[in-house]
Amino acid sequence: MWHMLSKFSLVSFCWLLLAGLQVNGQQYIYNYNIPFTENGRSLKYPTAGGLNNPQFSTIDVNQDGKQDIFMFDRSGNKPMILLNNGNSGEVNYTYWQGYENIFPKMYDWSVLLDYNCDGLADIITGFENGIKTYLANYDGSNIYFTEDIAKMDFKEAGFTFFLSVGVIDVPGFADINFDGDIDVLTFNMAGGIVDYYENRQIEDGLPCGSWALDHVNSCWGSFYESGLTYSVDLNNDCKGVTSTNSNVHAGSSFMIFDEDADNDMDIVLGDLAFNNLNRLINGGDNTFATITEQDTTYPEYDKPYDIPIFPAPFLIDVDNDGKKDMLVSPNNINQSANIKNVWYYKNVAEDEKYVFDYQQDSLFISEMVDFGSGAYPVFFDYNYDGLLDIVIGNNGYFDSGDYNGMLALYKNTGTSTQPEYTLITRDFGGISAFDFNWLAPTFGDLDGDGDEDLLLGEEEGALHFFKNIGPPDGPSSFVLQTPNYQGIDYGKFSTPQLIDVNDDDLLDLILGEQNGNLNYLQNTGTAAAPIFTLQSEFWGNVDVRAPLQVFGSSAPFLFITEEGDKQLYVGCEDGTFYLYTPTPDLTGAFTEVTTNFSGLDDGNYSSLCIADIDNDSYPDFVTGNLRGGITFYRNTLSTPVFNTPVVNNQVQLSPNPVTSNLNITALDNWLFNKITVFSLDGKLWQTNSFGLTDNYQICLSELPSGFYIVTIYDNAGNNQVKTFIKH
Repeated sequence: MWHMLSKFSLVSFCWLLLAGLQVNGQQYIYNYNIPFTENGRSLKYPTAGGLNNPQFSTIDVNQDGKQDIFMFDRSGNKPMILLNNGNSGEVNYTYWQGYENIFPKMYDWSVLLDYNCDGLADIITGFENGIKTYLANYDGSNIYFTEDIAKMDFKEAGFTFFLSVGVIDVPGFADINFDGDIDVLTFNMAGGIVDYYENRQIEDGLPCGSWALDHVNSCWGSFYESGLTYSVDLNNDCKGVTSTNSNVHAGSSFMIFDEDADNDMDIVLGDLAFNNLNRLINGGDNTFATITEQDTTYPEYDKPYDIPIFPAPFLIDVDNDGKKDMLVSPNNINQSANIKNVWYYKNVAEDEKYVFDYQQDSLFISEMVDFGSGAYPVFFDYNYDGLLDIVIGNNGYFDSGDYNGMLALYKNTGTSTQPEYTLITRDFGGISAFDFNWLAPTFGDLDGDGDEDLLLGEEEGALHFFKNIGPPDGPSSFVLQTPNYQGIDYGKFSTPQLIDVNDDDLLDLILGEQNGNLNYLQNTGTAAAPIFTLQSEFWGNVDVRAPLQVFGSSAPFLFITEEGDKQLYVGCEDGTFYLYTPTPDLTGAFTEVTTNFSGLDDGNYSSLCIADIDNDSYPDFVTGNLRGGITFYRNTLSTPVFNTPVVNNQVQLSPNPVTSNLNITALDNWLFNKITVFSLDGKLWQTNSFGLTDNYQICLSELPSGFYIVTIYDNAGNNQVKTFIKH
């Protein structure tokens, strides 16, 4: 059972003492059932993880006849799915995380469209300054993707070349010449001119889905984008433009459509240097485009789009009325708007033309917990009512070219078994007044007065001590007591955790940093007057940098069981979670259990916190990410996690992915006698019981395609949890 904890318990440090908690082998899935309220309004999908730089396409992912919305956020190259529940004229979507597992790894940009004419949306995405494609497949139950072996090359003057695309650009894909296949528009890598690659699939009698690209025009539209003004130069023959031109192209996005219904393609252009959209009207025809008219405040007849740095427009039917609307969002990863950053324009035209009517600037994002750029969540009972509240630090809100870091406070207004969270303030403690960015909070009693103080990490690497001056029975209130606390600074992006590491009943300090390592500082003072003394700048040899990367941005979380077992989780810049087992004496190299704990990945700059927020004996994971939101995960075990020792034996699954029969093999003479199979939504698909064995085969031919969790039990109830993909 749980320890009885006082109102000043160490629960606020985002660690809990659990009896016999399994850590290795646990599998966590997205939790949809925790209500959040902001300004009196319940959020539809609060823990979807936030949006910073979303790109939009459509796909009928569940094959119900409705086009769902695919969002690809450049903050961590994260795919997201909104299921369409709307009728004609309705904007009604729900977030469904389970479908994200079907998508391959994508980079920089992603466009979904049906280019092989089978009725399914395929993937076109960036890859190493080029393009990679994936074909959608449907097995009667689920969609899955396979890499297309056809390369996105092009021919020119009888030679074949690699089609290069700048990592900042979002290229355009459309039937430019109205011949029935998909052509490509990209900005030239050397400057502000547009290359046109004509797909000759139809002309050459090739099957649908073929890429037979000819580079037929190096100055499509006869215009030049200077990058210095919000307009383009028309009637430009593009001669003499070189890579040494001072107005070299930086990055652009296309929305390609026949806006005026005259059977040639017009474009709406977004640029890295602009805060506006520029509509370019094609006064030529579908074989030779000539831009003759521009609107630099598009749509000038309504509310023009205006947001700092690099707008990207997308044409999709948002409200199910059969007409394509326009969504606009910033496309720059780090230096653009991160709130009020999804502008929705409804298409109100009565004919085949397009007339966009501004609706709102926070579509979808207004239904999520989102705090601009970055989210670093911790639990803290700020009012001492025995319920865990949530404090979220952020990198900052982008405002007038700068970031403004804050702490947000969500109060648990529910119960101990049914938590509900209500936004109290986006600037808890008035932290914004100090002009800190990339805020990482941790709480603990640093002055021995019985309440919990705030220790705040930030971008420049220093720690700042905020004393709790609130009343003994809450709510907490903080005042800056000591900036640059004890002179502790081991590198940028400091992420502290206060916790008793060495079991001496004194709070110690673990400190993550930009370089990806951990610093361990032991408290050599007292509870009332801590002295944090550095023990190691490379604690446990922890290094969460991805291969060939300079930085790792470690975010530590040490978890301790009642038995004293320690599990060290570390978020990182790459977005996954590392898990280590510390050595008994806390020195030397720790055991690296995994670099991708439970497959959790919500985008770059990950952090996590763990607590049983609903008092069901199951530990809940809460993660933060660069997109500015948080995500809740629950344990998938069907029985409580108490008194179930961790089995260290390894279990192998083969083949994985699987199409029919899955072989399960145990190593090290371990025997098992029961297997359960769950889908990500928690549905039990199979239970198999049998005599003790070290090898067993289960038939999955009737199982729909998707991502599954298999738990293997021995006679004593010990288990191993593995995942597999069913094709």
